[in-house]
Amino acid sequence: MKSFKLESLSVNIPFLNINFKIADDIEGEIVNEILIHSEDKRFLTSWQCCSNCTKHAIDSVLEYRKFLVDQKVKLSKIKKSQFIKIVDYLLVETKKFLSISEKCDIHRDQKHLSMQLEILRNNILNTLWKFCNDTKIDYPKNLFAMMKNKNFSNQYRGSAS
Repeated sequence: MKSFKLESLSVNIPFLNINFKIADDIEGEIVNEILIHSEDKRFLTSWQCCSNCTKHAIDSVLEYRKFLVDQKVKLSKIKKSQFIKIVDYLLVETKKFLSISEKCDIHRDQKHLSMQLEILRNNILNTLWKFCNDTKIDYPKNLFAMMKNKNFSNQYRGSAS
């Protein structure tokens, strides 16, 4: 991925409108880490086909949540970091899904969990896509391949690194 220098940004995602500046190069590195790590997450890059696949996807969400918390800790050390609000939104989405998954039986509620995973996937990917599109930064080539709204992913697939 190419490095970038972002002066300011306005991001509108569901229920959240953020105007901010990237505070420093460390914040930019954290953004890159989140994009690269997101490309490798099973629940963001594959469809669930059976209860075992769903269990692996839930494990992937748990790992992603831990990763996001670690990134939030790094961002909290940067004065006036506004990108932390996007990370907070991603954390809220993962927590909502995990709360639902804790109440479900993977075998009995397979279809429901798959639908909830799809909602989570779309919320996270749409948020990251919006950020990448608004900042005009390169992103991992396979990151948005699973987006439900193919207008986004097909339109911007050419700008992937």
